[in-house]
Amino acid sequence: MKRWFLCIMILTLSLATVAEAGTWTSEPRTGRWDFSIMTRYSWSKDFTDENGASLNFEDDLGWGFGFSNYVNENLNVGLVFAWHTMYYTATAVGETAGDTHTYANTLDTRNIGLYGDYAFGTKKFKPYVSGNLGWMRANTNITADVDGGCYYYPYIGYACGTWQASTYGGDFFTYGLGLGLRLDLSPNAFLKIGWEHSWNSSDIFDSNDIMRIDLGFML
Repeated sequence: MKRWFLCIMILTLSLATVAEAGTWTSEPRTGRWDFSIMTRYSWSKDFTDENGASLNFEDDLGWGFGFSNYVNENLNVGLVFAWHTMYYTATAVGETAGDTHTYANTLDTRNIGLYGDYAFGTKKFKPYVSGNLGWMRANTNITADVDGGCYYYPYIGYACGTWQASTYGGDFFTYGLGLGLRLDLSPNAFLKIGWEHSWNSSDIFDSNDIMRIDLGFML
């Protein structure tokens, strides 16, 4: 995954170099909309409980997209959708000393939220700050309940089986802050590279850091 992220960074820097070499005039943005495709790279992170239980997330690359409207030349607000799958290893501690269980799985997250970016200045290359507020659905892919039953099928008769009815997970409130650099590639395209720190209402993985790269187009 780190190799994929390195390739994205190289491509990003190449686009930035080409854009800086070009000559064009910026167009007014107030009242216009844009559409962005986003990559969301999360670093590995470890959590350890007081009783010795632990949770270890691997670094991974997520994706997203969003729409936003320019309130003025510097401020735009919009809606973002994102998804992420992270591999993890967890160690659970039992009631007796030395009773531990280690297992591995994937954590799937789906996010939707409101966000705003404020860019400083009107040049092609400028810094920005951002904030977001939203909701996250997390799925640990650990079986929480199993159902079963028998059904009658014509020409076959009764067939019985079991299936996974639900998994452990939950819905969480999220919010975050970030900063980065924006480069206008053309009058109707831009590139943003930034860092975000996000918090959520979960008691287990309550925060994480994200490297975000957006490729956007003015509509």
